[in-house]
Amino acid sequence: MFLNCCSRLSIKEIKWGNMKVKELLDKLDFYVLDYNLVTSDCDLENGLRFFLPPSNTATQGTVFAGTVTEWKYLYNHKKITTNATYLLCCEKGDSKILPRNSVDANVILLNISVSLLPQVICDITLEKEASCMLPSKLYKSFWEGILSFRITTQSQVLSKIKDFPYSLHQHIACIVLRDSNYSKHANADEVFHNLQNFFPDTNLFEYNNEWIILYSQSKDTSDILDFSYESFSNLLEHHHLLAGISYACQLPEILHTLYLTASNSISLGTQLNITTKYKNIYTYHELNPYYLIHLCTQPFFELHKTNNLIYLAHPDVVRIYFYDLGKNTNLLDVLFTYLTCGQNVGQAAAKLYMHRNTVLNKLNKIEAIVQHKLDYEHDSFLILLSCMVLKYQHGFSSKKIEDYFAIHDFIHELP
Repeated sequence: MFLNCCSRLSIKEIKWGNMKVKELLDKLDFYVLDYNLVTSDCDLENGLRFFLPPSNTATQGTVFAGTVTEWKYLYNHKKITTNATYLLCCEKGDSKILPRNSVDANVILLNISVSLLPQVICDITLEKEASCMLPSKLYKSFWEGILSFRITTQSQVLSKIKDFPYSLHQHIACIVLRDSNYSKHANADEVFHNLQNFFPDTNLFEYNNEWIILYSQSKDTSDILDFSYESFSNLLEHHHLLAGISYACQLPEILHTLYLTASNSISLGTQLNITTKYKNIYTYHELNPYYLIHLCTQPFFELHKTNNLIYLAHPDVVRIYFYDLGKNTNLLDVLFTYLTCGQNVGQAAAKLYMHRNTVLNKLNKIEAIVQHKLDYEHDSFLILLSCMVLKYQHGFSSKKIEDYFAIHDFIHELP
């Protein structure tokens, strides 16, 4: 059933039993732009072949795949096989309307490249055999479909997950586990056993050196899932693993987004040295603003022709940032924590592990630097966001803000 499509000159075949062409049309529904069926009860008994070279042995039931240009060539040279099925793959610039040629064959126009179509067909055949597949192969096929955007609609997802060993509840989150790069690496069999014990009746699997947990629950939630984060943290620490946890949602078709937010939470959290509530656990709820900044950086670079994000930050934050660089202080961290605590000095001191008077002294120093009281009643969100922007560039960008300027140019007049 494996199809090697490296050579377009060789005839390749995929067998799919007694599938009817109408069933194939339904399976390909997401990609179908237009179609014309003349033999709806045709058995797809001879598998899949490419348009070129033209076949002299193809019979009724053969399915061909190729481009619109190749179809026109076959039609003009009278090489169309009667009662066969032709899958036309649109290329850039091709019309999205089926060429209205009068032929005695099924013709289906698809919005997909010829190179991707064989894998989609493989997925369809695997779906028919899912009932007898090993769970590991079932998960791998499903996850490859998710990450390659071959599975994108709710109906596609639901048709796949119905064959999973465990049913998914209404609220679904993606948990990604990754090696923490410590010297001691986790034993895969032991990890799998312990994860199964911790997440009973949960679909989990290993894929490309990551553990993927499709956690679901009936209880309504968005950010806090219904298990012990403290116990999960201990399990992760034992196996030297890091976890990224997405939001929970009721739309299984956005599993790709849930995966990216969970995976990038690990990357951002470790690179920015974010202190999270639970050790080794990075939730998208905690890293959400940094991921939004991360997504905005590339359009910013392209539009402004610079990768210096300092121009997006509030001037007060910039002054404090360069003061910290020149004086080796942590005033920006103090201001950020103070604002996240609702400008409560006591809570900020506890979070920073400082004496209350120490925090007050640092806040007074910040006021001297920015030359006004810290009365950010209306601008507190902007100041917080600016702190995050500078923290992102300082910790995640390949080029730091200070690389653009001489620090002494910014701090020689600061108190």
